[in-house]
Amino acid sequence: MRNEDGHRLPEILIVGPENSPRVATFADTAHRCGAPRVQAVSYLDVIHGNCESPRPGTLIRLESPGGCPATIRAFLKAGIAAVETERRVPISSSEIDNLTCHRGEMLHPRQWFLGLREIMRDIDARWSQPDVHWMTTPESVISAFDKAECLARWSSAGLPIPRQYPAVSTYAELRRQIPERHARIFIKLRYGYSAMGAVALEWRDDRVRAITTVETAWANGRPRLFVTKRPQQLRREFEIAWLIDTLAMEQIIVEDWLPKAHWEGRPYDLRVIMIQGRVQHIVGRSSASPFTNLNLDARRIPREVVVQQLGDSYASFNTLCEQAAAVFPDAGMLGLDVLVGPHHKKFAILEANAFGDYLPGLLHEGRTTYEAELHSEYLAHPEFCR
Repeated sequence: MRNEDGHRLPEILIVGPENSPRVATFADTAHRCGAPRVQAVSYLDVIHGNCESPRPGTLIRLESPGGCPATIRAFLKAGIAAVETERRVPISSSEIDNLTCHRGEMLHPRQWFLGLREIMRDIDARWSQPDVHWMTTPESVISAFDKAECLARWSSAGLPIPRQYPAVSTYAELRRQIPERHARIFIKLRYGYSAMGAVALEWRDDRVRAITTVETAWANGRPRLFVTKRPQQLRREFEIAWLIDTLAMEQIIVEDWLPKAHWEGRPYDLRVIMIQGRVQHIVGRSSASPFTNLNLDARRIPREVVVQQLGDSYASFNTLCEQAAAVFPDAGMLGLDVLVGPHHKKFAILEANAFGDYLPGLLHEGRTTYEAELHSEYLAHPEFCR
């Protein structure tokens, strides 16, 4: 079957959680674009060997594993052995079975990531054949999920990132590393996503303040941490120290809290969708809080407004994004979070996101993100264009 340009689309296999709106949307898009066969399988079926290997010529899409309690539990269980290898105590299989997995709850993100790594590498080992194509390879998904690895790659490439404070495992260590009387620091989980575990911390002499996406609920004398859309303010240092110490047990990234450009009185940054290494969809994210994630209801800024704001700096911004994506050559799609400096002249690469393309309603050149990815895939692989 051929699309409107006369190119034949490949069969497509999507791996994702059961009942995922992302999977359903991509499958519908692929059908509308003319893919001859679109099959969706769950991570659970892949893990338990309840699905066939992809047929020759198949294009494989790995979708976000979030949002499904059963998938979360499977990933946590897959991470048990890796945690034990690090001589740490994992949450056990029986404890995992008893997790409630409420929406927004932060559930052992490091063990979850290690499980993701094991599952992705198992999929890679079983399905990587010369005649099978990945939209984004499993190893690229793993790398994009590791904020420390992303920052290290960009730093090695000479690209601008916020100044880092490595090897911080407690609040006391953070204060020792940064002895200045005045400081503004940003803290996030190394393996977090969707603003999970984010803290904007500042102090002036003896006054300390933290703004955080973390909301703590206590049950049976134990804390449960949730991502909240309403950032919390903490002003008592012992509370801030407890939060940082708790997050640091899962490993954290500590970096300078850089000032951002403003639009209509609010700071903003950019989510940039890179497809085959090129800038495609751009959306500004504006918020009154330090956290501009769209899942926290940040306001969208249209691409044309962003381009106007950047003015003569747009060309250097575009080049920077291409350079940042180039360090992930096997990622057909990569979501980049880019900070814009106050005068729209300087930029910093903040994060990568292997699943950052779920942006319903966002168009570029008349295409959604999913349509643009499919369009680029059959152009990128001549064997799809017969």
